[in-house]
Amino acid sequence: MISNPDLVRRSTALRPVLERHRQAGDEQRRLTDETVDALTGAGLLRAAVPSRFGGGECDLATILAATREVAKADPSAGWVMMIFSAANWLTGLFEPAAQDEIYAAGPDAHVCSVLTPHGTGRRADGGWILNGNWAPASGCLHATWALLAFSRDAGGPGFALVPTAELTTSTTWFTLGMRATGSHLLVGEEIFVPDHRVLALGPAVAGVRGTDVPRYRSALIPTLTTCMIAPYLGIATAVLEHVVDHAEDKGIPGTRYERRSDSAAFQIAVARAATNIDLVEMIGDRAAATVDGHAAAGTHPDYAARARIRQHAGHAVQLCLSTVDELVTASGSSALADSHPLQGYVRDIHTAARHAMANPAICAEAFGRALLGTSTNITDLI
Repeated sequence: MISNPDLVRRSTALRPVLERHRQAGDEQRRLTDETVDALTGAGLLRAAVPSRFGGGECDLATILAATREVAKADPSAGWVMMIFSAANWLTGLFEPAAQDEIYAAGPDAHVCSVLTPHGTGRRADGGWILNGNWAPASGCLHATWALLAFSRDAGGPGFALVPTAELTTSTTWFTLGMRATGSHLLVGEEIFVPDHRVLALGPAVAGVRGTDVPRYRSALIPTLTTCMIAPYLGIATAVLEHVVDHAEDKGIPGTRYERRSDSAAFQIAVARAATNIDLVEMIGDRAAATVDGHAAAGTHPDYAARARIRQHAGHAVQLCLSTVDELVTASGSSALADSHPLQGYVRDIHTAARHAMANPAICAEAFGRALLGTSTNITDLI
């Protein structure tokens, strides 16, 4: 695993170009080609690709920090970067023959993913026949491969790597926020996937690995949920920065305050927001250190430790959501105008916070069951 501070600096340097194309992406319901080209050219989308193909093979701390910077400029770009990074990392768990196919043209193969088994597979000679409808497939319009979960007629759920050219994209992504993620529906009919491009979910979650490379022997769900923290943190950070920068622009209607910055209520809101962001940073840092620490040592965290990371990630999402809401409330109703810079962040975080892996009740229930030793398992995704 490689720490790469330069990757974070390159992410920060992209802010002007990402901001410039953000509105167009929102209107088109997909990232603009210019945005994807900028992310690719800066090497950001290869951060989790194995180094033997020219990828970054970065540690989680680097990926978190770089994705956060992208999400500050454009939450949808940060989300797609997170999805591509997670899928590239997952690709590193497949057989070498599959990896050789994915990265045959170099480390900038874009892989989208849908990890809920919306498809089915039946055994065939040398592989599987897939049928299904997979959504939301964030970034699918710019992806060359899709990593898709499916239910198998034998052996439990699995992941399949499928060229997007073999799939049909149905335009279904009409949402309040995160519009530019282009999270449309992928449809597959009678697609043959050879065995080397299929990964069994159960052994992968349990930590069974066919590699000695530390980056690709880390715990599966903790790695994914840790990566997921970054876009939310980027949104909350961007909103706080904007509110602080414009704290003296106007007063508070209905009061004698001519500057919001003079109000104790406004000061407290800013302080609480900054504290929440600090807490989310701590959660991300701890999760990354725990996941990477086990991977480096060649160990696998037990069920309770994995459930704790998912619960902390879900709690981090809720902290970011409440932070944005409090800051927008403190800023007044004008922050919800179409022309206001904060309005898009509000739409984006309220949409992203409804992601299934961030469901606060499910995360808490799974963690509570783990702490209490309850035998019934409500999900395999721990």
